Amino acid sequence: MSNDSGDDNFQQNNEHDIEGNVELQFEGDDTVPFGGDDTDFLSESETEDITNTGSEVQFDTNLPTTHKYLGKLNNVSGYTLYDDGEVKTMLAIHTSTLVLPGFTLPLVMSSDMEKNVMQTYLAQSHVFALVCADEEGSRIYKYGVTMEVFESFVKRETLYLKAKGRQRCKILSEREVRPLTGRLQQLTVKILAEPAIISPINDTQLLVLRKRRKCVVDNYEDFLKYYKYRRYHLAQFAHPAWVYDHNELFYYVKLILDGLSTFYLKDNIPSEPVSLSYWFIQNFELTHEERLKLMRLNTSLERLRLEFKYLKMQRIICCATCKVDIAKQSDVFAMSKDGVQSNYCNPGGYVYETVTVSKAKNFTLVGQPSKEFSWFPGYTWTIMQCKLCQVHLGWMFTSKLLQPPFFYGLARSGFDIQIVANEESSE
Repeated sequence: MSNDSGDDNFQQNNEHDIEGNVELQFEGDDTVPFGGDDTDFLSESETEDITNTGSEVQFDTNLPTTHKYLGKLNNVSGYTLYDDGEVKTMLAIHTSTLVLPGFTLPLVMSSDMEKNVMQTYLAQSHVFALVCADEEGSRIYKYGVTMEVFESFVKRETLYLKAKGRQRCKILSEREVRPLTGRLQQLTVKILAEPAIISPINDTQLLVLRKRRKCVVDNYEDFLKYYKYRRYHLAQFAHPAWVYDHNELFYYVKLILDGLSTFYLKDNIPSEPVSLSYWFIQNFELTHEERLKLMRLNTSLERLRLEFKYLKMQRIICCATCKVDIAKQSDVFAMSKDGVQSNYCNPGGYVYETVTVSKAKNFTLVGQPSKEFSWFPGYTWTIMQCKLCQVHLGWMFTSKLLQPPFFYGLARSGFDIQIVANEESSE
């Protein structure tokens, strides 16, 4: 992707602005017109030009999760989980992105200072903390995630890493935060627990009935299977069934999975409550403030309750600077098995949190298509910028060999989320 490390200087010297419709030269002799306007950016005839390629090879959504653009890295053994409440002093990386437990962070370190500090630290421990900015953007947010390096390699004096999110943690503000170099700091964190949530009707059913007519379950599949028996069981109590449902973990799992099916395929969405609560923060179109609020909630039940509230709000993706519409929530789709929003790194070391959409508008393209460092193997990328204010929005990805033949990767640093309607307030 773009070789520069920031958003303001993403444009390369040999690139030129392209207004309105443009022609992008692909590997073959044919040219295909593109351009962003106030409607869907491709007309019907233009869509046929690019989709009628004779290829029906579907893109493998497992590929982006491997981050093959980093090259072949060496495996690092180990799986580290700290005890709940344990206090650890560790290296921290301050980025503009969020990575939740279970998700991957790619890193490129070409600065000699950063690389040397990181290599020295990795010789002692493979676990570091990932922290981000607070709501105001001026200070470090007090909650973060421990990350464990599982692949690394040094090539041409550049350090390449892949790390996996492990546990939520809280920065102990009374301890010293020691700046090291660049994005690297040393701080002390407390590992946060994930308390087990007990059903409100636990121990209310006779043992003789539990085997055949379960009312208390420990997984989503059994919750659906035995749901009617649960309703029969709740009829004996004084309070209505919804009182108990609103304190039942798998009830919210069902509500959120049903709601997400409107926007996403459910195949790769976890049904385990803790994992689902993290998946939602990582993938759903939330504002930065909403994500931080969810990060500090202590239990999966609290997170799922609030996530269901957020799920009922209609949202659009707009330019972060001028607020012009870029895409609708219904345009979001997954090009990775991890979901619609993932973290990718460019050669300069800048980490972009990127959401993939099938349609976009109000943009122009900059430069020519490139295969270099492509996050989606088989696709070329072209820089997108806002049609009105020229801020960097992301990239358009195109391929003549794969389906879909084109899509867009929007960088979170270039867009905001606007809430346009709240179902609760309109009822």
